[in-house]
Amino acid sequence: VTVLPSDSRVILLENASQFWPVIQIRVKRCQQGGIDTRVRGIEVLGPKPTLWPIFREQLCRRTFLSCTALAHAWCQEISRDRGQLLQLSGRLNRVLQHEQSFADRFLPDDEVAQALGRTCWEALVKPLVQSITSPDASGSSPLAWLLTEYLESVECPGPATSRGAAFGCRVRRLTQLLVHVDPDGPDPGEARAAGSSLVRWEGGKGQGGACQDCKSSSLWGISQCWRGVVQQQVQRFLEVAGQAPDLVERYCQVYQRLRRATEELFGQQASFLLALGQGFAGALVQLPFLAALHVSEQFARYLDGLVQELCGAAGSLGPPQRLQQILEPFLAVSGLELAHTFEHFYR
Repeated sequence: VTVLPSDSRVILLENASQFWPVIQIRVKRCQQGGIDTRVRGIEVLGPKPTLWPIFREQLCRRTFLSCTALAHAWCQEISRDRGQLLQLSGRLNRVLQHEQSFADRFLPDDEVAQALGRTCWEALVKPLVQSITSPDASGSSPLAWLLTEYLESVECPGPATSRGAAFGCRVRRLTQLLVHVDPDGPDPGEARAAGSSLVRWEGGKGQGGACQDCKSSSLWGISQCWRGVVQQQVQRFLEVAGQAPDLVERYCQVYQRLRRATEELFGQQASFLLALGQGFAGALVQLPFLAALHVSEQFARYLDGLVQELCGAAGSLGPPQRLQQILEPFLAVSGLELAHTFEHFYR
């Protein structure tokens, strides 16, 4: 390398393909007899070798093994005793908070923390969700059993007991945690309110398609479980009150109760509101032909009376909003064969 008298910075090596731990500079010839010849400084630009890739791989392996062992043990306990589901929220929070604390204190950047978060999700949360939403020998999944127990506790008349309130609170904490502790959490504040500890790990950029698959598959399993619970509740109601004179009024009460339970358990997630409507539609589809005709006629008469009243006087919310509230419980009929008989009776 020739150094001109006017040069203040000289590039000795560039585009190096490997890291050199030692750099030796040899001066072959000095100008002006070697007067004032010195190396005033050396600067290395570019990425430096690090052990973080190896450490990250080993850390993810450790997390995967420990979380897999925990998931297997917890799934076995839940399969033996469904009541252990109530302990799941606290257990998950403790594990996630431990991993979060480790990430905050020791991990150098968000990329490593995100990799650890994905590993924890894949090895712990996802297998648990798959296990508790899968039907067992009785034909019902542990989560479906818990949600049914929750609805029955809410439906019980009389003053709420402290034990019932504690049970409902624990169920809501569990469902909200399972919904929000996903790799693409809906909102940091909302996730913190649900007790999630994976927000930092997966809330930033660079989230891969694998995380999207995790979220969609897990949320889909929970939403389908809720759909089955809703369908069972509506079928049970139609069997009992199918011929009652106040069928439609009680039907609307059932819808409002299940709609309120959906928001309490899962928040404003669109997938669960959709599952609510699908559960009602599934129950209506199972009606025998004569029962379906009777229900269609009752729906048509009830809606016709309300619409006639609405045309005469506007409520405080105004006719469009009031009409939307009236029609909401009956939207499940749209798209079904039941809609044709409903249209016939309404006309």
